[in-house]
Amino acid sequence: MCLKKSIAILFFLYSTIFVSAQNFIFLNSYPLKEEAKWAVDGLGNIIISEKDRLYKVTIDGKILFDQSQKSIGRIDEIGYVNSLKLFGFSEQQQLICFFDNSLSSLEKCIDLSDYDFMNVSLVTSSIQSDKLWVFDQVNSTLQLVSLKGLLQSQLIKNLNGILNSEQLVQMIEWDNRLYLVDKGRGIYCLDNFGTLIKFYEQKEVTKIQVYNDYLICLTGDSFTFHSMNKETPPFSFALPIENVLDFYVSEDHVYLRGTDAINRFLIEFSK
Repeated sequence: MCLKKSIAILFFLYSTIFVSAQNFIFLNSYPLKEEAKWAVDGLGNIIISEKDRLYKVTIDGKILFDQSQKSIGRIDEIGYVNSLKLFGFSEQQQLICFFDNSLSSLEKCIDLSDYDFMNVSLVTSSIQSDKLWVFDQVNSTLQLVSLKGLLQSQLIKNLNGILNSEQLVQMIEWDNRLYLVDKGRGIYCLDNFGTLIKFYEQKEVTKIQVYNDYLICLTGDSFTFHSMNKETPPFSFALPIENVLDFYVSEDHVYLRGTDAINRFLIEFSK
């Protein structure tokens, strides 16, 4: 059997096992105020932005790095440009700043107001080198911009009108596809040129993550799974805690962010 086919089979089996999980085993938690922002790195450490502080901790609470961010203000989104570079977006200040894995500043922050953006509300990294997707809420424009001088490389005007969207709350790129979450309607999937290629009807979605062959949606206190490659009905299962605000899935672990803590669970697979 060829290697490519073997990988595909293992990929399918793992996806099937994941979504048939029957139980969550609580491992530990880390206290976190409701207004704080967070992200998880490739090693399972948590990057947290809280007031004028940016820090990285292990899930057991050991502080690895701690930096002041008084010049930036509140960070509303933390994400990775690549494995060695992360960004912090401040909607209030309209700034995008960059940090290495030790949370040290890498370069001068980008002031979005200097580049004809009116009120950017969503930012996410692109698989394309040194590029970010930026959504300007006032102008209803979606742009793929280069970090090297913010040269425009893709522009979609009147995005809300084109998609008939109501309230965009999240934007992520995965495998050359851009996913836009409308809390009242569902998830729009766009290609690299900004063309709508698929719509997942799912109301009351607050957060999504693409994992293996599935689009995982946080809907209330449950996960709803949409297959990305098969025409099968979506299905859901309840989460082990209430009032989940955000989540992150990593292999057989799930991080569930509640109102006052990040809780990490081990997924117990069905036999």
